[in-house]
Amino acid sequence: MKNWIKKHPRAAFWTGAVLFCLMFLMYWMRQNSIAAAVEGTLTDEPRDGGAVISDFYTMQLTGKEAEAYGLLRERLDQKQGGIVEFPEKLSGEEYLRVTTALEDEGYDYFYGFVDIPMTENGVYVKHGGTDLANVTEKKIAKAILFLSCAEGIQMSGEYADDGRVMNLEEVGQALAVNEKAEEEKIEEIRQQTEEILSKAMEDLPEEYGEKRTADYFLDWLDENLTVTSGTDGETASYSGMKDVFEGIYIYNNLSAVTRDKATALGSAKILSELFNRAGMESHIVRGIWGRSQFRQEGYVLTAVEMNGQTIYIDASGAKRGELGDQRYLREQEAKNHMKFVEYFDYTP
Repeated sequence: MKNWIKKHPRAAFWTGAVLFCLMFLMYWMRQNSIAAAVEGTLTDEPRDGGAVISDFYTMQLTGKEAEAYGLLRERLDQKQGGIVEFPEKLSGEEYLRVTTALEDEGYDYFYGFVDIPMTENGVYVKHGGTDLANVTEKKIAKAILFLSCAEGIQMSGEYADDGRVMNLEEVGQALAVNEKAEEEKIEEIRQQTEEILSKAMEDLPEEYGEKRTADYFLDWLDENLTVTSGTDGETASYSGMKDVFEGIYIYNNLSAVTRDKATALGSAKILSELFNRAGMESHIVRGIWGRSQFRQEGYVLTAVEMNGQTIYIDASGAKRGELGDQRYLREQEAKNHMKFVEYFDYTP
């Protein structure tokens, strides 16, 4: 074979190219037929009617995790930023479970997030690129709650060689004071968000069952939101945390509807919220998309209960090219494409 390739390099090249194209075509046809088969089997079963509230993530939290989660929610609701000390020290996985539940359970905290997990002595646990999933010791004693309305939102942390936040007290105090005008801006965005989502629900025909409701929501997303990475165009560079909130974070949340564009994460959250309002229990699922280690990226799907099973939907449509222009997946097909995060149980 090697000798033939050396003697006929051009023929070998074209033979390889043809084989590659055939393999790609077979793969695309398989994905297209599978995805089409999923959508083709879904029926317009009646919806239960009343709105539901998903507790998919919070119901899986342990007592200690739930206590930390409750503390963070209270601080976010009251817009009290700055240093947050946890009731008990957390491991890396416990911290990830708490913060994931906080961000993904359905609340529109577009104006705040938790970061910089630290030890009791103020050492940044992720210093040096440490993966939180590998932090098994229960040593995360506190973190910082960043709010877009904080007076000191542009202040940067100063780190020692060992990862200790040297100006932690100063940063904490600056983030604990809010600007009145920025607080009012948050409430305006909240109101606009509610008006837009409520209008989408008002326009949903009452007689629509599960499948037509899902199709209606996907059409609504396509018509009202464009997909963004949150780092394109004029938002490509950031001078501080305030730019991060306005250039990235809002597009990851329900309030992306006020900006007419959303990330894949934002689209998934919006679709999940609409499903829950329509009486179809839903939550989002994060993971790593791609079978090849050379083509992997973080992604998110919307899981919804319909036709007596869990269906996974590509809310943003960003992966339609890999799914034969389809968006509905059963569990196994979803897992064939995306490895779900391992610190929550996604078993139906």
